[in-house]
Amino acid sequence: MVDRDTPSVRERRLARELRQLRTGLHLHAKEVAARLGWSPSKVSRIETARTGITADDLDRLLELYRVPDDHADLLRRLAPSARPRGWWDAYADTLSAGYANLIRLEAGSRALRCFGALVPHALLQTPDYVRQVVLSTWERPAPPEVERRVQVCRRRQEVLDAADPMQLWAVLDESVLHRAAGAPGTSDGATVLRGQLEWLAEVAGRPNVTLQVLPFDAGLPPVTAGSFSVLESRATGTPDVVYLENKTRIGFVDGEAEVHRYGRAFELLTEMALDPDASVDLIRRLAADQ
Repeated sequence: MVDRDTPSVRERRLARELRQLRTGLHLHAKEVAARLGWSPSKVSRIETARTGITADDLDRLLELYRVPDDHADLLRRLAPSARPRGWWDAYADTLSAGYANLIRLEAGSRALRCFGALVPHALLQTPDYVRQVVLSTWERPAPPEVERRVQVCRRRQEVLDAADPMQLWAVLDESVLHRAAGAPGTSDGATVLRGQLEWLAEVAGRPNVTLQVLPFDAGLPPVTAGSFSVLESRATGTPDVVYLENKTRIGFVDGEAEVHRYGRAFELLTEMALDPDASVDLIRRLAADQ
């Protein structure tokens, strides 16, 4: 059984902005409901993101609140109805609500900036590497579950190959390039790692991918809580969501101040890291040594 789907951070932003527009005009929810022929509970559900909003209902609210055209267009792009159903809906019975939201957010993002402290970001992992990440747990997932998760990860990576691809900028801690990805004491780990390193060097050549390595001698990074990813929305054109992804939980941060802090931390990481050319050279040397 999976969790009931929950509103994404961008849907919550839409709900929050609609409430701010109403209160800015000193309108009570009952007044809005009366003018539009709705129930007060409908206004409340929309403003708390407990229910979605249709395109027609959104237009009626925007007209009532006299929202300028440019702001209205932005709010329409945030609406759930503006985002078509995607491939992930086929996995709805097995994806957690958090993971489904993460995939939807990535699909609606123009850019992603990420720091990998232990492993490469999922969008950069080879299928063999993903498989080892999934297996490195006490839970011992069944083979069909492992392959399903590998398939979902590969579908996530399609955002880098789209007609208008996501712009990905990743900083990897150097330790990521040395950590074997297989059963201890076997040759599997070195083989999987070599394939992963070769793929990183190859994908770094794409015009929409920038890859940097934070070397050991760069000193302590500006973050101590591990990996993080900052998403830039296609709707807003600005960084608006940070997510922290691990095996059992996905956490989202959408407060403006916190998103800004992670963005500044990423900027500092890029300044501490090797430049892209030197980073790829290091990756290729380490791949050859495997």
